Amino acid sequence: MSEIMRKEEREEVTINYTVPITDEMIEHILSSAFEGGSTYWADNVSCEDREDMLKVGGWKHEYLTKTKKKDAVMYIHDGETEEKHAITKKSIVEALQKMDNPKYKCTKALKRILDEKDDSGDADLVLQMACFNEVVYG
Repeated sequence: MSEIMRKEEREEVTINYTVPITDEMIEHILSSAFEGGSTYWADNVSCEDREDMLKVGGWKHEYLTKTKKKDAVMYIHDGETEEKHAITKKSIVEALQKMDNPKYKCTKALKRILDEKDDSGDADLVLQMACFNEVVYG
């Protein structure tokens, strides 16, 4: 006796919700990326205003969250292409938002970040999304 299997068609449902992106989260992501996650392609980090960076403590991963300058800029130096890529606090937040889109294949990494179970590889994905609007390396 044979059974005819019918494929059920299910409607895809999307739920969007608001998650606060804190300064501490941004600092953690940048620290993880700068200390290991992105060092295979990003060989240096510099600030648009070095004096301002020193005023806020000199820690590069904290610069974008601690400075009083609106739209402060940091540069990620790409050791592969020798280009500099500008990032801002806003570009980090936008990178996290893009990671929620399945098109970029970063949704699992974003979930780990939001659950505070991320690693330096997840931070690297955020930095690449902020620099390139996509994952280029790795």
